[in-house]
Amino acid sequence: MEELEILLLLAKDATKVWSAEATYQVVKSSRNSVEQGLRKFVAAGLVAVVQDAYSIAPQADSLLLQEVSRFYRGMPVRVIAAIYGHPKDPAQDFADAFKLKKRNP
Repeated sequence: MEELEILLLLAKDATKVWSAEATYQVVKSSRNSVEQGLRKFVAAGLVAVVQDAYSIAPQADSLLLQEVSRFYRGMPVRVIAAIYGHPKDPAQDFADAFKLKKRNP
């Protein structure tokens, strides 16, 4: 969740640059994990380094990030469940469809 918070914070205003410390002050996690998250996004090309600070990268899909932000604000529990939930096994879902259920007399 922390990484999502970091990415959405930077995407909120593409013209603003954030130091790792300022990002930490908003996200309120550990400084080390915020810095690791920022570095991970830089490596993925979603965040750019600007004079020892960070901003959303120009090539990041701003429309997608806006939609994720809107969805996260409106339905945070569903987003958390999607991130931390276990992916369903399609084969098991198919097999479960054929399970017989007991009828009540």
